[in-house]
Amino acid sequence: MSRLSDLTRWEEAQFRRMRWLMWIVAGTASAVLIGLFALLFQVLVQPAPPRSVVISAGPADGAYYAFAKRYRAYLARYGVDLVLKESNGSLDNLRRLQQRRDGVQVALVQGGLASSADAPGIVTLGSLFYEPVWFFWHGKRPPAYLAELRGKRVAVGGEGSGVRDLALRLLAANGFNEKSARMDPVGGLDAAAKLESGALDAAILVNAPEAPAVQQLLHAKSVRPIGFRRADAYTRHYPFLEKIVIPAGALDLAQNIPVEDLTVVAVTANLLAADDLHPVIVDLLVEAAREVHGGSGLLNRPGEFPSLRDRDFPPSPDAERNYRGQYSSFLRRYMPFWLSVWVQRFLFFAIPVLAIGIPLLRFLPATYRWGVRRRIYRWYGELKFLELSLQRDAGAAASGLKHLADIEQRVGALRVPPAYAGEYYTLRTHIGLVREQLEARLKERAA
Repeated sequence: MSRLSDLTRWEEAQFRRMRWLMWIVAGTASAVLIGLFALLFQVLVQPAPPRSVVISAGPADGAYYAFAKRYRAYLARYGVDLVLKESNGSLDNLRRLQQRRDGVQVALVQGGLASSADAPGIVTLGSLFYEPVWFFWHGKRPPAYLAELRGKRVAVGGEGSGVRDLALRLLAANGFNEKSARMDPVGGLDAAAKLESGALDAAILVNAPEAPAVQQLLHAKSVRPIGFRRADAYTRHYPFLEKIVIPAGALDLAQNIPVEDLTVVAVTANLLAADDLHPVIVDLLVEAAREVHGGSGLLNRPGEFPSLRDRDFPPSPDAERNYRGQYSSFLRRYMPFWLSVWVQRFLFFAIPVLAIGIPLLRFLPATYRWGVRRRIYRWYGELKFLELSLQRDAGAAASGLKHLADIEQRVGALRVPPAYAGEYYTLRTHIGLVREQLEARLKERAA
């Protein structure tokens, strides 16, 4: 019966290996499910979207502030109050956002002022529109280049404004400093009024064409815009600048403004946000920007803005999903906004969980059933081997009874769940039948 013992030991070793494999598979599957459901739980129980958000929007007479008002009207439709904070300009907006000063979580910022290395913790929600660098001149004999402003009175924007930062960089590139030109720290409507009255010789503004100061100077009789003849050179030195040609009459057909094609350089106005801004607010701001800036403008074609074209700051992951169209507004037609947002986010995470979880949930019970039944059915091989041994050698009945007693002892020590008690007792019945066969053969040999 050594062969029977070897077989038993081999099957026991196999069973132990299979049992460990089952536990490994079950543990891995459980860990995957727990991780997926933990992620889903985190998404579903994250704090509700805030009811108010603060944006730093620049001077009250600027284009940024006017656009921020339109964003506020859009967010108000969904019960979110966009609080507008005035500032000196883009640079001030960026500093407020970087320091989270006055609760600012969103800011309108001129491109080229800084990057993620200078201001970590900030992401971009998209570029909104072009902001040309306007070079206005008061007088009859305009200069051809910025280098000819030596000794002139030039408005370069107020302290804390992006206009001032860019204007000083462009002037410095042309060899200017505070001694070679009289730089007046004034911008916006104040600069326009001074230039129109003759108190200034030139003004550098960075604004959209719709800005009140730009419109005032474009229609002023004593002021004219000057193009950048070396626009290509500026874009090479400053990659965040883009060359734009404004066709004659594009700004005002009735008065033919400009009177000839005007070549300018431009930056993009960008919507920046704190990297921990709530995803729902990100969705609303991107959709507000799409409604306000998505059409055609004086300098862009329809659909060109908003877009993730500014790479000074990393894009918000939620904004990227929105631009890819993964947050459809279909549900919002049939249910309140807040409910549709949670449903969308639930579906976004629940579908992968269900796709992986359902097969795993079906596999685990099957693995468990196999493990329990394997402990029972493995002994049928032993019983069949005893029967075959008895058919080949009638003298093996005595040793077979000893081995059967060992099997019966081991089977009696098995722990089987109540649901499998029927199969367990069926095995014990079959052990009894084999015992009867062995005992009957022993009686025959004795007779």
